[in-house]
Amino acid sequence: MTGQQPAGREQSRLLAQPDQDRMTQESEVLLAHLRRRRRSDWLEGTVLVDSSVRRNGRYADGRLAETTLVVDAGMAVRLLTPDGFRYRAASAPADSLVDELLGGRSPANGRRREGAAGQRASWDAAGAAQEADTAELMALLDGIDAAARAQDPRIVQVLIFFDVVRRGVRIGSLDQGVVEDRRDLVYLTVRTVAKTGDRIAAGFYTPGIAGAPGLLDAAAIGRESAVRAVHSLEGRPAPVGEFPVVVAGGRGIVLLHEACCHPLEGDEVLKGSIYSGRVGERIAAPGVTIVDDAALPDAVGSHRYDDERVPASATTLVEDGVLRSFLTDRESALRLGTSLTSNGRCHSYQQPPIPRMTNTCLGAGALTPEEIIADTPRGIYAEHVAGGEVVEATGEFVFRVTNGYYIENGRLTDPIAETTIAGNGAKVLTDIDAIGNDVQLGAAKCGKFGQLIPVGVSGPTLRVASMLVGGTS
Repeated sequence: MTGQQPAGREQSRLLAQPDQDRMTQESEVLLAHLRRRRRSDWLEGTVLVDSSVRRNGRYADGRLAETTLVVDAGMAVRLLTPDGFRYRAASAPADSLVDELLGGRSPANGRRREGAAGQRASWDAAGAAQEADTAELMALLDGIDAAARAQDPRIVQVLIFFDVVRRGVRIGSLDQGVVEDRRDLVYLTVRTVAKTGDRIAAGFYTPGIAGAPGLLDAAAIGRESAVRAVHSLEGRPAPVGEFPVVVAGGRGIVLLHEACCHPLEGDEVLKGSIYSGRVGERIAAPGVTIVDDAALPDAVGSHRYDDERVPASATTLVEDGVLRSFLTDRESALRLGTSLTSNGRCHSYQQPPIPRMTNTCLGAGALTPEEIIADTPRGIYAEHVAGGEVVEATGEFVFRVTNGYYIENGRLTDPIAETTIAGNGAKVLTDIDAIGNDVQLGAAKCGKFGQLIPVGVSGPTLRVASMLVGGTS
């Protein structure tokens, strides 16, 4: 990124053009070598050449408290056979990588997830680090800090955890050529602390975007996180028991992502998730439509192609309450006998692609958020839903509500102290009884089998008729 470009208009280049060209050449050599060794029992084969610069750290007290820069490059090849898959990943020349894969002994369960050390790939990703200019990132962090403190004199701390990723990939398959994709994103976790007397409270905000830091609005992020912190100073203990819960749009859709949609991923379906064999059945309330959209603009889970070279698409999972599809990678699609859905994703070349959500989108309803709240005699409003625990196969969950409000007589009243909401994802889908028209885009991170990847969440305000609210300890 260059200082002469308008903020947010020009993303930084991951690699200089000669390195980009060498990445393409390496991927084509790797794919050609794999094709020459092709066997009749192979169901599919893919190659991935990957180069990334990942910068993460912590900003506190108006400065960078710590930061880490990880520069990585390598390649991987994956083969699907009737017995499972083989996978090799390394910074090794193409011929060596394919030979090691084909020469390796297939384990009894047909699955191989191992890397192999080797010579450095012919391109060098280190040049990318020199282009990862921090000026735009620092302007964003300083701007958030300044806006939060200017919002209210009771703001005493602004803590920001950040991840900035610049990733370029080349992907090819046995029957298709090599394509290029970019995976640039920024993800922030903002925790703003307010204090008055002996009371301390925090406001949480987790913005993210596909692109460069300058695409995010520092002033808006700072103000919003400060407002949440100041309001929480007056927080009452949360209630305990079963209550209607109104969930804010955008980030709040992580509730559906985590609790309701993981059992729709192909590998979970193959294991016998609660939705196995139920395509065409009603699994949610009328009006509930959920789409996984891998091409959603600005969303952190978007791509042009997944990590197995399947073009991005929008997959309707639930339509007006009826289950329509599952999310697949190449292996689960073959074993389920269903279509590919562009959901084979991996953290980097070092891990195999597996079925993962991209951007989980809840379709809009007809109500305004104000109408939903006015129609709720008593309950809570979950403004920010944070992390928690989920049993992926069943959808049992517990999430933290870090910022929220009481709903009393159809009005938002006092803020509530941090609390939890718990329930079952399948029941949540059937208990959604109001959907707003205020679609917003949010961001989150999702971990599965040791792979932490960015995911988008999009949707409006919604109400779940009953969830267990855990009170305040």
